[in-house]
Amino acid sequence: MIRKLFGKEATGQPSSDRFKSLIHTLSAMNEEELIKVECLLDLVFGGKDGSLEREVVQLPEVRMPAEANLEEQIEEARAQLKTDELEKKIEQFRKKKES
Repeated sequence: MIRKLFGKEATGQPSSDRFKSLIHTLSAMNEEELIKVECLLDLVFGGKDGSLEREVVQLPEVRMPAEANLEEQIEEARAQLKTDELEKKIEQFRKKKES
């Protein structure tokens, strides 16, 4: 991952773009992968004991990003709209059938 970000082909890319790419990559990782990255960084940049053993820390509940929450709300609204439209069509069908 680090080679891909800072390799020869990435030298033409501005550092802010590389940083954004790194942040995007890290944000997509799960907790276990982030712990591995943290251990690697500790090892590379002179961590305390240099061992890869790490105490697993229970992180507080992570709030969903606003984008994900917004996507869920959009999907719920679409489902509700489809339900409402279906109910209207059923009601129209009943009215036509009674006429």
